[in-house]
Amino acid sequence: MSQFKKSLTCAAVALGMASQTGFCMETDTAPTTQPQSSQYQQTENAYRQQAKALLAKMSLDEKLDLLAGPGMDLTTYAGNPAKNLDPKLAVEGVAGYINGVKNNHIDIPAIKLADGPAGLRIKPTRDGTEQTFYATSWPIGSLLASSWDTDMVEAVGKAEGDEVKRYGVDFLLAPGMNIQRNPLLGRNFEYYSEDPVIAGKMAAALVRGVQSNGVGATIKHFAANNAETNRFFSDSIVEPRVLRELYLRGFQIAVTEAQPWAVMSSYNLLNGKYTGQRKDLLTDVLRNEWGFNGLVMSDWFASNVYGLATDFKRYITDADHHSAAMQIKAGNDLIEPGGLKDDLQASYKSGELTDADIDRSALAILTQIQKTPSFKHLPYDNNPDLDAHAKLARQAAADGMVLLKNAAHALPYAAGSKLASFGTVQINTLKGGTGSGEVNSAQATTIAEGLAEQFKVNPQVSAYYQSYWQQNKHDQQGLLSKFPMAEEPAVAGNSELQQLIANAAKTDDAAIFTIGRQAGEGEDRTNSRGDYLLSEHELALIDAVSKAFHAQGKTVTVVLNINGLVDTHEWQDKVDGILLAYMGGQQTGYAVADLLSGKVNPSGKLAQTIPVQYQDVPSAKGFPGQPDKHNPDMNIVNYDDGLLVGYRYYSTKKQPVAYPFGFGLSYTQFSYGDIKVSHNSLNQQGAAGELSVSATIANSGKVAGKEVVELYVAAPQTKLAKPAYELKAFSKTALLPAGKSETVQLKVTSQLLASFDPSRDEWIVEAGDYQLYVAPSADVSKVKPLTIHVDKEIVVSHTTHGALAMVK
Repeated sequence: MSQFKKSLTCAAVALGMASQTGFCMETDTAPTTQPQSSQYQQTENAYRQQAKALLAKMSLDEKLDLLAGPGMDLTTYAGNPAKNLDPKLAVEGVAGYINGVKNNHIDIPAIKLADGPAGLRIKPTRDGTEQTFYATSWPIGSLLASSWDTDMVEAVGKAEGDEVKRYGVDFLLAPGMNIQRNPLLGRNFEYYSEDPVIAGKMAAALVRGVQSNGVGATIKHFAANNAETNRFFSDSIVEPRVLRELYLRGFQIAVTEAQPWAVMSSYNLLNGKYTGQRKDLLTDVLRNEWGFNGLVMSDWFASNVYGLATDFKRYITDADHHSAAMQIKAGNDLIEPGGLKDDLQASYKSGELTDADIDRSALAILTQIQKTPSFKHLPYDNNPDLDAHAKLARQAAADGMVLLKNAAHALPYAAGSKLASFGTVQINTLKGGTGSGEVNSAQATTIAEGLAEQFKVNPQVSAYYQSYWQQNKHDQQGLLSKFPMAEEPAVAGNSELQQLIANAAKTDDAAIFTIGRQAGEGEDRTNSRGDYLLSEHELALIDAVSKAFHAQGKTVTVVLNINGLVDTHEWQDKVDGILLAYMGGQQTGYAVADLLSGKVNPSGKLAQTIPVQYQDVPSAKGFPGQPDKHNPDMNIVNYDDGLLVGYRYYSTKKQPVAYPFGFGLSYTQFSYGDIKVSHNSLNQQGAAGELSVSATIANSGKVAGKEVVELYVAAPQTKLAKPAYELKAFSKTALLPAGKSETVQLKVTSQLLASFDPSRDEWIVEAGDYQLYVAPSADVSKVKPLTIHVDKEIVVSHTTHGALAMVK
């Protein structure tokens, strides 16, 4: 049976009498057709027609149930039981539900929604059964993006989607894909990059993988949600051109290349109005311009922040009670976690909310939930292959970790080498961030355990840190309370540690020092000691260990087990190796050891720039915002860095950096040759034209490795001012044995090449010369560019007049 026909059959089940029992025992995965294909559009049209038939059999009250979730238990932060939820099919620990509907004509079950960005988050144990329900803790988004490997990310998405389906969940509330505008953003670990092309391509890959299982993915947080401070009451002030070229472009790529089933609007205001209430954002741009077919849901409590806690009540205005209706009218179809049905009913009675408004959102929800396992009554076994997924998680973690420094080829260390491992984080290894990014995994390998698998680790040093950790670990405050920590021990006045360092320098081959940083949802980081800056104790330990080991002719490597970035300029010259391990999920320890031993050759490259110092970041002075002069409870974030975010700023302003965007070392070397424009139809086909550049990458070293190839384009500076150059395409080679080569193709569409002209509401490719740089990083200073000429201006697309402007 074709997928198209199966869709009709499954929808017919829900249209049957409620007293009938019918199950659509479909086991096939979802189709993998491209969103632009006629087959995809045909299937979507079938779902929409069936949704209309379902809608015609629903009362107003039932429609409002569909639009507003059942609410959340604030003591457990789990979704309240939904309407028409079979208790036997409930999944403990999900974030929320879409209410079901049951009457004499239709039987639509409740739909289950669960976090999250680094793996499925559900309750791992349940009353009445000894079975466990653990999920895989995957590498964080920043690490996945640093792999520059969309095939790997899609494989991760496919495995994660398999767990979603096998545990009876319908929608995964991921991926997060906001731009990493500032290194202090608390949720940077969830997000991919400072660049929208990387963010969009990675999100599209993960969405394709997840949805290949017949479950939904949700891209978030839409849009300009680039700070966590006072996040319910923060207004992002961004020029429409900057919005479209930087902060929306990744979402546009994900929508057009993968068609996620859902988009989650963000907490913040955007240019004076909440994102969930902006029709120009959710309808005009997302649906009408980009062709999004899915549903839009609010972030949790975005519609009723006044109900969260007593101290929020000072923010109540009359408009707050109309928030849910304002969102529905804007195209935010689903209010989560819900509990606002009374508000919707009141808005309907007053005439603020019309039947057309309600039907439009209900239709969007019904169209998508027909695709879900719950709607199709598909059985699930609660038994994903966690062992196979752990192996993939280990591979993915190693694929994205970035080797920043390897002085005098200090790395890799031979298997069986004697290592002294310093730092409490080797024991308290951080697999992921906090909040919705938390995952209940069955196991998590520490860096100490990973090193012990492949090296001879100094037992005296390890015993010291085990004892120190047990005696000094303590709970943190607030959102980090689940994550105990311990300050690094002081070196000064610590004769025991001093003696251990001296002895280890004589007996061991090398030293490892692991540094960790935790962060997450609800708060941002600070440019202070122990956070972005290393603590005095960390700096002292680097100094002491490096002096002792270097005096013996031995090397020191720092492993950074962190959620985002830390300052490196104070200490990088004192060590021989730096491995940016990020948070690699449950297999972090093994992946770190694989790279340090050379079992895996590093191939990750930075998807964000590491500045020389935080003050060099273009948004440093204004992050995370300032109180509004007229309303001190409101936070104003002025995006006065414009288009010059990350490498766009550093390259345009010729500002030195510690490590450039796109940079990462390998244990082998690669040469680039036969670089040429292999296809160029821009002048012939205009808006439908494309550009392709090919390059042959040869492994000129002695060990097998992978290389990331990046294409940067410098556009003519005519009517529209632009950054010096921008990433437009990338590719990662296969594992190339020494002496072997591969030819890669780097394709750029006219849409990716275009700039937005706000004076005309158009995307245009300006006439003139374009310089094309095929390079191993964003430092193109030694790269000879190719040149193409665009004969005349190309209008790629028209947009909604005046969309996304400031609302006063």
